[in-house]
Amino acid sequence: MNGELDNGLGRKRRAFAVLRDVLDFPAAEQAQVAVERCADDAALAAEVGRMLAAERAGVLDGAASDLAARLAEDEALVDELEPGTQLGGWLLVRALGSGGMGMVYLAERAGDGYVQRGALKQIKRGMDSAAVLARFRQERQILSRLVHPHIAHLLDGGLGEDGRPYFVMEYIDGEPLSKWMARAHPDLDARVQVFLSICEAIAHAHHSLVIHRDIKPDNVLIDGNGQARLLDFGIAKLLESDAADDRTGASAQFVSRAYAAPEQLRGEAATTATDIYQLGKLLVELLAEADFSRHASGALSNWLVNARSNAHDADRKLVPERVLHGDAAIIVARATDSEPLRRYATVEALARDVHAWRKGRPIAARPDSATYRLRRFVGRHRVASAAVMLALAAIIGGALVAGWQAREAAAEARLARAAQAFLTSVFDAAAPDAAAGDRVTARELLDRGSERIEHDLANQPRLRGEMLLTLGSLYRQLGQLPQAEQLLDQARSTLAQAAPDSPSSMRARIAYAATLRERGDLEKSEQAIASALALELPPDLHSLALAERGFLREKQGRFEDTIADARAALAIDRARGSQARGDQARDLQIEAFALGRQGKFDAAAKIFEQALADARAVYGHEDTRVALMLNDYGVALTERGRTKEAEAVVREALAIRRKRLGSDHPGIAETLQVLGATLRVQGRFDESQVAQVEALRIQRAAFGDRHVVVALTLNSLGMLDFSRRKPASAEPYFREALSIYRERGEGDSAPAMATANNQATVLIQLGRYSEAEPLATHSLEVHLKRMGEQHPFVMSDLNTLAQLEMRRENFDSAIDYARRARRIADSASSPPREGAYVHLSFANVLNRAGKHEEALREVDGAIAALTSIDANEPRLVFAHGVRAEALLGLGRMDEARTLAEAALSQREAQAPNDTAGLVATHALLARIARARNNNAEAGRHRAAAQGLLVSLANVDPDLMRQVERAQIHLRHASID
Repeated sequence: MNGELDNGLGRKRRAFAVLRDVLDFPAAEQAQVAVERCADDAALAAEVGRMLAAERAGVLDGAASDLAARLAEDEALVDELEPGTQLGGWLLVRALGSGGMGMVYLAERAGDGYVQRGALKQIKRGMDSAAVLARFRQERQILSRLVHPHIAHLLDGGLGEDGRPYFVMEYIDGEPLSKWMARAHPDLDARVQVFLSICEAIAHAHHSLVIHRDIKPDNVLIDGNGQARLLDFGIAKLLESDAADDRTGASAQFVSRAYAAPEQLRGEAATTATDIYQLGKLLVELLAEADFSRHASGALSNWLVNARSNAHDADRKLVPERVLHGDAAIIVARATDSEPLRRYATVEALARDVHAWRKGRPIAARPDSATYRLRRFVGRHRVASAAVMLALAAIIGGALVAGWQAREAAAEARLARAAQAFLTSVFDAAAPDAAAGDRVTARELLDRGSERIEHDLANQPRLRGEMLLTLGSLYRQLGQLPQAEQLLDQARSTLAQAAPDSPSSMRARIAYAATLRERGDLEKSEQAIASALALELPPDLHSLALAERGFLREKQGRFEDTIADARAALAIDRARGSQARGDQARDLQIEAFALGRQGKFDAAAKIFEQALADARAVYGHEDTRVALMLNDYGVALTERGRTKEAEAVVREALAIRRKRLGSDHPGIAETLQVLGATLRVQGRFDESQVAQVEALRIQRAAFGDRHVVVALTLNSLGMLDFSRRKPASAEPYFREALSIYRERGEGDSAPAMATANNQATVLIQLGRYSEAEPLATHSLEVHLKRMGEQHPFVMSDLNTLAQLEMRRENFDSAIDYARRARRIADSASSPPREGAYVHLSFANVLNRAGKHEEALREVDGAIAALTSIDANEPRLVFAHGVRAEALLGLGRMDEARTLAEAALSQREAQAPNDTAGLVATHALLARIARARNNNAEAGRHRAAAQGLLVSLANVDPDLMRQVERAQIHLRHASID
């Protein structure tokens, strides 16, 4: 018996393998190919022939395919994995079902104090051909780029021990759409809301260059909160795919034919119009509470006509006149037109018409007429129409309004069609033939599109504005900020004239302001966001504009204003309900970050945790938006001095991004930069360098050598060498970064000026004062102009100039700069750690100027602040040296000696490679010993300082001066 089972199962597997190959050939050649593949095996040929005949009869309709299900009936005995099986970190609980390509299981994995559930999908045995494996990998790639509240998101993926790949989706505790409708009997509004939610999900997929191609009730789950979630992108196609032919391969065989668009059944290429057709069929099922899964495939518009005209049609009940008539029928007919070009141009256009129909407003798909406008108006105002005179006045006024609305709707439809045509023409240029076989990058597509806007759309200002907004936003996402600013500025001005009250015009203003902020032009950004907020914005855009102003004010150091904007945005988004929970998380994130900048770390931590909880509830635990919040949280924790916690948070963000984005995505580099900074503050310089070097490698590969994000990482590497007391090694990093900013026209941006100030600092330590001064003074001028008197960048510039003037022994000027920096350090706009550093620098200046009593007060305040932040703060050693210097100046030699010796021991234990620091401490101890008349001790420390000094290259002139001061004191001792 077992032999028979094995023989039958083996034959089915071989038959299926042959069938896979056969289906890749045109239909006319399939029979002959089947005979050739089976050779002399008559039983195998019969099995393949049976399968092929079944396929041609439509057996492959259904949740995946009846063919796969039929094979699964035999294979389940040996292919289904047992509960308790481990795949990666996942433990299988039970089988959930069988799809076209694989088995699906409920799986769990344990985390830190929680258990996560997922739906694990693995390819079936017998289906692991190269083509299907490639399709499976593509599905995982597609899922990783789709992040939306109404799309089940990807959690994990890997390979089983047998080499078959698997991936794990978010487990939705819900029921399929058809079962939900049969059980819950939702009202029409609830069904329409489900449809609009799916439209949002598909629109998001289209914007991510993904077509679903298999939209049907079985791929829509309704969770316990009544929210729709779209599943199974298993046969989805990337719009940017460069596959030679995606129409006749194995994926086409898994289309559910009852819901397939006519072009799919003809074997033609699928487009966004294919999804719109399937959405139209889904809309019919939702409106009429019907089930198409048992009906033949074909053009729905023809089927609807036949169903209405045939009184004896057994399926007439699927078209209740109370629902599918008037505008609803027109929307369905437009969405399911047999000709793709006559369907809605975008999913958004379809959703707008459905929304307008439910509100009783004119739809774009219907030809305009006075009677139609009047009927729509009266339908919306039945109570007012009861009074004849009032109704007459209302109808006259309303007809005018409705006429305007109808014209607007028709214009929107024309705009959508024109937008589709323009974008299609741009993407056509990337087709294999047009591109001569070269792979066209996203950046190249954007460049081609932006070049053609001026010429192709010169006489269509509204469409030109929309396309400028679209391309400008995409440039911004790619980090191409100069191009983004230019296009968004044009979009803003064009739409302000062509469609001043449209959402696109408002969104263009906000996007333009955000780009200016990201480029560091805070003054112009503030003007742009103010112009946006002066408009009557819809709630979602109002909260977005307030959030953007919050981001801007944080950059300006206006943290109280940042918090006020974040809270105002949060109030709006909470009024919008659960659909805005993701925006609520964003608002909380902004407030938390500002609180952290104010030093209110406990309050910031609580709000960050709430923001993260909201984001995880909406997006899941392993979403890139959650990772971005963790990045910000890590920065706040670092500023608080909780560097170990910060490191753990940032590493969690890094793990999420590596899993969701791969190894070489620019987002990985962003998190590595934050990690590198956290490690640098801890004094773990080698580990910090590893993180920063990897970030630089990723960015150079993604953006080239001359991109601004590369400049940011070069600046971080310069700061690392600066922290290592290696100014000569740090300076080339800063110089290269500055050259990139200037080359790209961003020489006066905020990041560029921060880099210029850093370069000035190391040039001062190298004694190149004439080169340092113009960099520092220009940075101060730009920061004062763009950010005002109280910004931390201004504080840093002033501190640099104070150090420059101190080394030149212009002590009055040095003290003036240092006092101005200290005023900012004592304000709410200064991060506590950086503020403490400024107090420490001021104490150093005061010591050099002979004002030791004031210096002691400053350094004691700095030590108290740094100790409260982190008892192991690396700069505490330097602080103790500055305090010892003040005590020496005040004649308190014994205290000075004890403190300086402790500082030397700390340096030798904690930073033995900090040669410059050891030289400075030995020189200080030599001076203290001379003041105590202990010449032998002074000589030992002087010799130690000189011996270490010889090993240094590019010696800091100020350090040499400190050693010389010790020698002068010793010469005086010999005279005595």
